[in-house]
Parts: sequence; structure tokens; C-alpha cells
Amino acid sequence: MKSDEVEKWQKVRSIWDIIHQLRGESGCPWDRKQTPGSLQAYLLEESHEAAAAIRGERHEEVCEELGDLLFMVLFLVYLYEETDRFALEDVCDRICEKMVRRHPHVFGNLTVESSQEVMDNWEKIKAGEKKSQKNKMDAVPASLPALLRAHRMVSRLKGQEKDAWNDVPFRARQLAARSDEVAGLVENGKEVKPEIIGDMLLELVNLARVNGYRAEDCLHRRLMNWKDGAGGRGNE
Repeated sequence: MKSDEVEKWQKVRSIWDIIHQLRGESGCPWDRKQTPGSLQAYLLEESHEAAAAIRGERHEEVCEELGDLLFMVLFLVYLYEETDRFALEDVCDRICEKMVRRHPHVFGNLTVESSQEVMDNWEKIKAGEKKSQKNKMDAVPASLPALLRAHRMVSRLKGQEKDAWNDVPFRARQLAARSDEVAGLVENGKEVKPEIIGDMLLELVNLARVNGYRAEDCLHRRLMNWKDGAGGRGNE
């Protein structure tokens, strides 16, 4: 291993050593009392902060936030290692095995022609790994932001219902019909029920998906360009 590569991994080891000291008898009282359960909320928070910095292309902030996230991941691994549940080596082995298994076009003999084929094959392999789950939706964490969760759930419907969720003209008509329904309710002074709004949001999520986007990212991008509350197109 080259000297610069050795130095790189020594930097990671430095984080591990800091965690070890924080958890020691003469360490930090706050860090000593933490558990995986108490830290999971911070893991989510650090993930969101890193994602926001990346979306904003604030590179210095990205560097800092990724450091916070890396620290939190290693901290959690350390806690599990303390209780002999698993070790850092086990975490590394699991992810390496998974990545090799899910990239047969790189590490095996499979040939693919596009990124879409890669994604389709990924989902097939993942489905095979999750055979013990009765419902595909069980693999989608309920803690995800709603738009992202909807994207993941709709993606798992591919190949079902005669690919209705991938029929772009049909889905566009469905969205238009829902929009007309809402407009009619508003014009007549009637309540727009949350179920109707939920249906519209789901159609928008799927419309973004079939066009190669994530609605979560689209909305974040739009909000970043929203100046002084004048976010609607009618106000621009």
C-alpha cells in the first residue's frame, strides 16, 4: 500500500481512537451514556444536513457534514462492537459482499446496455435477497421523508398491474383528472380531502420517477430558487 493510502486509512483510525477515548472511564459523560437507540435520531439529522449541503453545492460545508456523518456511523458501529453484536469488520464484509453481488455486470459476466438495465437488475437481485418479506413495501423504511418513501414504493410496483405505473400518458391523464377534480371542489366551496391531495402527490411522485427524477429532489430544487416567498410561477 502506498504511503498516501496508509495515511488516508490512519485518518479513519483516528476517528475510531477518538470514539474509544470518549467512551472510556475518563471520557465524556454524554458520549458514555449513548446507545444505538439514542443515536439513531442524530444519524438522521446528520444525513439531512449533509444532503442539504450537497444540494446547495456548499463544498466546505459538505466536507464538514460528511465528517459528522462518518463519525456518527463509526460511533454506532463502536457501540454494537462493545456489546459483541457485530464488529466493524462484519459491517465492511457485508457491504462489500452486497456491492459485488448487486454488480454482476462489473464483477461477473452479465452484460448491460444502459443505466436503466443496471437499476432493473439491482431491483431483481434485491427482491431475491428480501424473499423472507411477504410484502415488497416492507423493505421501504417508514421513517423516510414521504416523497422519497412514495418514490421507493412506486418503484417496487414495476412489472405489476400491466406496468400501469410506467404508462406515462395514462399517469398524466390521471393527474389531470385529479387536478380538475380539485379545481371543481374549490370553485364550489367544497372541502378538498387529504386523500385527494395524497393521490395527486403520488401521481406527481410517479410522474417525476418515470421521467428519471425524484420528486423529493425536484421540490428541494424548486424551494432553493424560491426568493422572498415569490415561489409560484404566477408570481415570477
